[in-house]
Amino acid sequence: MSEFKASLQGPVTDTEPDFLHDVPMDNAVGAIMALTAEVYLLRERLATLEAELASRQVLPADAVEKHVDTPEQAAARSADLAAYTERVMSELIRDRVPVSRIDPSVTKYLKHD
Repeated sequence: MSEFKASLQGPVTDTEPDFLHDVPMDNAVGAIMALTAEVYLLRERLATLEAELASRQVLPADAVEKHVDTPEQAAARSADLAAYTERVMSELIRDRVPVSRIDPSVTKYLKHD
């Protein structure tokens, strides 16, 4: 098995790193599938937790489905969803020009003996 070559070895001093420059598409799909499995695991564990809470009569079985946010909670959830979506989706369309520049000489402080 070959060793993974990290694209980012230090601060971004010139151009944005190309994280997938030598990762085959099958590997990217594999990573997506691994994340999908992790999300499903979280869903399964959450369902188990809800079932346990219901069986111990901590919450009614349909408490999550019947939950209604207050207007403040709804606004906060909406803002959180918008920010989350923007963060994830903006990576697909962002420019390859760095948003800030770090002086390359900073790397001399990062070298370890």
